[in-house]
Amino acid sequence: MATPSVAPQPSAPVPRRGNPLRRRTDSLRFWVRVLFASALALAVALTVLLGLRLYADGRADAARQAAGLHRVDTVAASQPVSAGVDAWVATLTWSDATGAHRAQAPVPPATAPGDHVPLWVDAKEVPQPDPIPAVQSAGSAATYSLAIFSGSVLLLSGGYALARHRIDACAWKSWEAEWAKVEPEWTHRH
Repeated sequence: MATPSVAPQPSAPVPRRGNPLRRRTDSLRFWVRVLFASALALAVALTVLLGLRLYADGRADAARQAAGLHRVDTVAASQPVSAGVDAWVATLTWSDATGAHRAQAPVPPATAPGDHVPLWVDAKEVPQPDPIPAVQSAGSAATYSLAIFSGSVLLLSGGYALARHRIDACAWKSWEAEWAKVEPEWTHRH
């Protein structure tokens, strides 16, 4: 067997617009996919920005909450008693430049009399809840962002599925109409 004198050349690519087999619905499918991917990328970017904003707001709230408070080292003067589900309170004592103080405040359930318990108090030495920790701010921001992203993905996926369904329905109608024209010639039923 003889080898050809000229190497075979690949066929030229068929232009997209000039391809007689490419239908309008094929182009619509392509653009719907591009739009869906772009919308998902935008949803990711907006969700990240939202999460960062929520975290920054949480930290700012914690800073405002802590601005009027100071931390004191107290001593538990009594055994903790239950104050509800997973809530324990005990009598705590501490002294500072203004004198000795005594107050009921939340404590861990394993606190024993004589244990040192840190406590946040305001200018009037009234116990206050601890400022929001950074971990809680990050967790809240991540939870809200994930929920919003999940909802947007669900909404976008539903829109994408609906668009594909309508495009496919149009394509089937077009194919049926064209087949109705071509079938008699192919089957010789005029």
